[in-house]
Amino acid sequence: MNATCEKTTRRGFLAGTAAFAALGAAGCATKAAAAAGALDPEAIGLISDIHVGLPLARQKYKTMRDYPHQPAATQALVREILSLPRPPANVLCLGDISLAFGEPEDYDIAAETLKPLMDAGIRVTCAMGNHDIRAEFLRCFPGYDTASKVPGRFVSVVNTPHADFILLDSLVEPAKRGSYGACTKKGLGKEQLDWLKDAIASATRPTFLCSHHPASGLGIPMSIYKNRIVPGYLHGHTHQWTTGYLRGDFDENARMLREVGIPTLGFEWDVGWGLLRTTAKGATLLCNARDFYYPLPKPKAERPAEWDMHVRDWAGRTIGFSFEA
Repeated sequence: MNATCEKTTRRGFLAGTAAFAALGAAGCATKAAAAAGALDPEAIGLISDIHVGLPLARQKYKTMRDYPHQPAATQALVREILSLPRPPANVLCLGDISLAFGEPEDYDIAAETLKPLMDAGIRVTCAMGNHDIRAEFLRCFPGYDTASKVPGRFVSVVNTPHADFILLDSLVEPAKRGSYGACTKKGLGKEQLDWLKDAIASATRPTFLCSHHPASGLGIPMSIYKNRIVPGYLHGHTHQWTTGYLRGDFDENARMLREVGIPTLGFEWDVGWGLLRTTAKGATLLCNARDFYYPLPKPKAERPAEWDMHVRDWAGRTIGFSFEA
């Protein structure tokens, strides 16, 4: 996090709250544990759609409403990751870091929210979502442009002991800031698709594909889904736990590639995060379903029983991926 972000966040976006103080304490404790080798290199935390930002009254580009529950909900799940006996050595954030329209302060708040993970020695790697703006993101998360595998996009590769993870960039930036309708486009573009084809063709280790958007409509060729070097496709965007399959061709060597949607970290609809544990033979994703709300929680209002039903449907579920060709 750069000096500009530090100066902005000191004004008190988050640091003044008791919850954030506890979050910082947890980060310091886990940093000491990380120095002792307590992080798990074979585990990957999966988060998405954190959607942090300013209150409605302070926004330049107005959203539809306030989300007063959101900062504490997100911070609580960051603390949960840090409280594991062996936190994951890597956390992948699958986009939509900004609340809605990529305001600069959104990334100030995001940097403070994720800072305890990085302070603990955890490598946090972000993908771009349809509510993000690359230039604003770079101000608080520098280096993604120079490290990217594709010019003009933020494409990252994360290596772990048993598998690699490609974080694709499906963001098509809106022509007009402040319009929800302008934030609906998606795409990888020819240059990124060409790079992806070459990367998968030359891969020698299990390689997960990750993106903010589900695969449909991104133009990823069926031959990539058919390639058994790819064990799965992971995405955000839908704010829901989802499982499905991507069909890799129709011939005798056809296969179905598992696709999994990761929920929001603390915004609305399904709330939670995933913990992917890997071995030499495969991986298992644990669904840490923690809440559900839509419409938003209201002070002193009775919690709908349906919300708890949605949490029960997913809490503790496991989803498997095979690394065996």
